[in-house]
Formats: sequence, structure tokens, C-alpha cells
Amino acid sequence: MSGAGPGGGPATSSRPTARVVIVNWRRPDLTIRACESIRSQLRDGDRLVVVDNASQDGSAAALRGAGLEVVETEQNLGFGAGVNAGAAGLDEDVLVLLNNDAVAAPGFLDALTAPLGAGRDPSLAATTALILLAGRWRPARAGEAFLTGLDGSRWSRVGADAEARGEGEVLVNSTGNLVDSSGNGYDRDWLVRADRLDSPAEVFGLCGGACAIRRDVWEELGGLREDLFMYYEDTDLSWRIRESGRRVEFVAGAVARHEHAASSGADSPMFVRVNTRNRILVAAEHAPWPVLLRALARTTARAARHGLRGPVMQGLRQGVAGIRRARRARTIGASGSRSR
Repeated sequence: MSGAGPGGGPATSSRPTARVVIVNWRRPDLTIRACESIRSQLRDGDRLVVVDNASQDGSAAALRGAGLEVVETEQNLGFGAGVNAGAAGLDEDVLVLLNNDAVAAPGFLDALTAPLGAGRDPSLAATTALILLAGRWRPARAGEAFLTGLDGSRWSRVGADAEARGEGEVLVNSTGNLVDSSGNGYDRDWLVRADRLDSPAEVFGLCGGACAIRRDVWEELGGLREDLFMYYEDTDLSWRIRESGRRVEFVAGAVARHEHAASSGADSPMFVRVNTRNRILVAAEHAPWPVLLRALARTTARAARHGLRGPVMQGLRQGVAGIRRARRARTIGASGSRSR
């Protein structure tokens, strides 16, 4: 699929200029690898910017030593603020986001940005890539660490030797973002076998791990919101894109491989707390009331299963505390006067 354009066809030689922003926090090794995968794809007028989110561990020096343009923040204000810092003064046609724990396949940048270039459909605001899980995977055995698919299937990563022999399956991480009836934002086609993938271009929203947004849309919508710190920023932006009357499209030919949760850890208390809080806040601001009520009911039941303690309950309390402000932002946004 590398070097292919939208729908798997040849990548066009004409595309808009792009600024690629990659956010680093204390993983310069991953970030340099991500940058190396995209640097050879840059053309005249493109720019690659790495944001070091106040790592204070020598990351910025290591990144500059690798010949990268680095923006340093004074403190770690989270993913949204980091992206916004890297996008400041954007004068390229398109903003491209790539997770620092992802690797772009050849042809990724051309394929992802081409639909947003000259002669574009004015309703198309953004594109989202085909993100594959790094490595190869097989059905999990008892006692093994595993990832759970949307259908309940369990997968474990094969070892390096088995991977080198081509054993196991290539699995999908994302073909864009969906939101369910309880306000949960999730990756479409999560853990679907790549050789069985058959998803339409139309999708609810973008995955912030590998996506592109038109500059005019980015400026109009005010970039990523910064109060979420991390997680659900892409879901919030997707909602705002749709509320503006525009849409997001999945580009099968733009391929990136992602080390799932290599930077943050998907089972950490911080992940659970922030994910829980942000799901409620984003639903409160954008989703219909029944969706928010289901989100609150299901989160309360989940917290109760843990004795009303721990990170789920902490996230629930923080989310509930922010509902009034979120609903107020919803009202202001509907009037067309919101400034983010």
C-alpha cells in the first residue's frame, strides 16, 4: 500500500504544502524515528516541526542534534497545547499530525494531503490515515498479555523471530474516529485484519495520530482545545468539523504504523482518569442529551464496580464538575460566536 493515493491508487505529484507537527515528551528515540520516516517525504514549501513539551530530560538537545526544528514549551500543558504551539503561524496549506510513536510509510504525506489540494471538494475539511499496529499479531493464549478487538477477539503480539518469519497477522489500529451512543470515541476498525479491511472513505472523524487538516479550517475552528490535556482532542475537533458543515475522509493509501500506547500507557491510572473525564466533557459540549446521560450512567456503574474509588471515579467527578461549563460552550458555539 505504500506510495498509494486515496483508495489505493497512485499518489499524485501535485499536492498542497504541509507542516508536519510531532509532539515529544521524554521519548526522543521514538520521536526521531517518526521524524526520519517523514523527513524524506517533505517537498519545497513543507516544514517539519517537533514540539518538546517541557520534557526537561535532554530531549530538546537530542532532537536538535538530529537536525530537527524544535519548539520548546515552558511547561507540559498537554497534547493539544503542544500541537497548537507547533502550528503557530501556520502558513502552509495543510497541517499534518503524526504521533511520535508512529512511523509513516513511503508515500504517506502525498496520499494524505492530496485530497485537500487545488480543486478540492470544499466540504472536505480533513483526512485521516490508515494506521496499522506495529508488529504482527496472533490470537492470544491463556495468561498472555493481549489487546481486545471491538468484536471481543483477543490478540497478542508475536516475538521478533516469529515476526521476521512473517508469522501472525497485520492488524488495523484506526481508519478514523467513531462515537457511540454513550459518547465513547473509538478507532474504527480497531484490530481488524488488514487483509480483510473494507471500509468506506466517509467516516465520522479523524484520528489525531495521523491526519491532515486544511489551514483555513484549522484557523476557523481555533485549533485543538487545550483544557483536555490529552485524549479526546481529536474527537472534539471532529465534532466541530461536522458542526461547521464539513466532513472527514479516510485515505487508505496513507499508511502509518503505530506502537500502541508506547508513549503513555493505555492502562495507567492517568489514562483511565483523563479518558473518563474527557469523554464526559466532550459529550456534554457536542452530543445530544441522551448520549450524555448514558455516558454518565455507564461511567457511574463502572466506578461502582471498583467500589467508587480509583481513577474512574476521579474522572467521573472531574467530568461532572465541568458539565455546566461545557453546556455553556455548546450554547455559545451554536450562536457562532465561540472563540477557542
